[in-house]
Amino acid sequence: MNEQDNEITISLGDMFAYMLHRWKFIALVAILGMVTIGGFLLYRQYNSIQNKYGDATYNEMIKDMTQEQLRTVDLFYTRYQTYQERIKENQFYADNSLMMKLDANNVSILTREYLIKSSYSGVVTSFIDSSLDLDDYKKMATALGNDLDARYVNELITLSGSVDQDAYMIDTDKVGDVLNGSIDYSYTGVLTLKATANNRDDAELLVRIADEAVKEHLSTLKGTGLKVDLSELTTTYTERYDTGIAEYQRGKAEQGSQLVTEYYNFETSAKNSMDQQESAVFNYLIEKEQEVKEQLHKLRYPAIGLVVGGVLAVIIVAIAYLFAPGVKTFDDVKRLTKEKCIGVVVQKTRSKIFLGKLFHNWGQKIEFHGVRKIPEDEAVAIVCDRIGSICSDRDASKVFIVSDSEAAYTGSVLTKTLETLKTKGIEAQAGSPSNSLEALQGLRGSQVAVLAVTMKNSLPNVVRDEYAVCEENNIPVVANFVVYPQK
Repeated sequence: MNEQDNEITISLGDMFAYMLHRWKFIALVAILGMVTIGGFLLYRQYNSIQNKYGDATYNEMIKDMTQEQLRTVDLFYTRYQTYQERIKENQFYADNSLMMKLDANNVSILTREYLIKSSYSGVVTSFIDSSLDLDDYKKMATALGNDLDARYVNELITLSGSVDQDAYMIDTDKVGDVLNGSIDYSYTGVLTLKATANNRDDAELLVRIADEAVKEHLSTLKGTGLKVDLSELTTTYTERYDTGIAEYQRGKAEQGSQLVTEYYNFETSAKNSMDQQESAVFNYLIEKEQEVKEQLHKLRYPAIGLVVGGVLAVIIVAIAYLFAPGVKTFDDVKRLTKEKCIGVVVQKTRSKIFLGKLFHNWGQKIEFHGVRKIPEDEAVAIVCDRIGSICSDRDASKVFIVSDSEAAYTGSVLTKTLETLKTKGIEAQAGSPSNSLEALQGLRGSQVAVLAVTMKNSLPNVVRDEYAVCEENNIPVVANFVVYPQK
């Protein structure tokens, strides 16, 4: 033995394969990390959010401030609220106004005119003011669809007109007798109904509902005893670019932009005018007003916990691999035994889980890189055949299989090996001569020895001791084979 025999090879690939075979442990620790670490971070953030705008926080901020500082903050905060209210109103109008939704480049306009005759001078005003109510606008909004706000439908439809006195109506039984009769004034005018929309269908729909409302109001007036006649004159349809609508839309947009600009100018001015304490309280009140709350990192923190748990599990498995006393690689076996390897017997994995098969197969490809795996029975048969050939060359009929492992799989492989050798006429025994008197006596009665090294289980120092015992008893070690249990 020399100093190189005391060296143990650390293979990063073999370590990675070791981790792959322990994927369940890594996954379990990662999930525990996600639940515990992620849960703790979420709970801590939740408490921070809940307490951020509490009275205790505000009182702590203002406890050292003077009354003058508090008045300054209150003044600027009041102005802030005013700006915010105006901005919200402007934005609400921009979002809901039907006039703002019109395409000024292609406006559809449907106009219907009515001829009105009545003895009541305010008849047209009555139609204009009372024909359309909120129920009619709701009907129009429902008919147009898209969840429109009925309060803005009146922007799309208008009633206008006027009347003139055109005659006297004299009611008497006698020709020329005005004194004994009654005199009524006669008024005639034109009522104009106009609907503006993005297309003809919508315009016709609005006019149809408005026309029903106008005629319903006519019936109401007649029911009071007023003499009113209403007849349709003309209906016209046009499409055009409407400069008035375009200017109106631009004006509203500019108004909103100006409000925002004024607000930012105010905010800059306010921050420049306040000291650090005043500015902190001012910002706090703004955030509280806007209900600015941090969003719970429902994905980030659990992900952090998962990663931390996974990394911790990998470190634990890596440490376990590094400190595991067993033989780790084929290079270790070659260096320890210094004899040729006549075979590798690999236990078949029995994972029924898809992920288990995936990770185990991946791990085995790394572990057995350059080594061809064959079924267990065939591998045992090949090992026994080669032992038989070696024994034949040395005229040996007794062989001792040296193994220090107590692994159950190793025991089953050795049993099969001894039975197979017996069928070949070779007397074979197995055991650990450095740890068992019975095995030592069996070794002394043999002619050759073969080392059986169990990967991840056989101890390097024990393998060296076994080799030394064979040398002490002048029993030549003629070969070795590897037993590879699997998870």
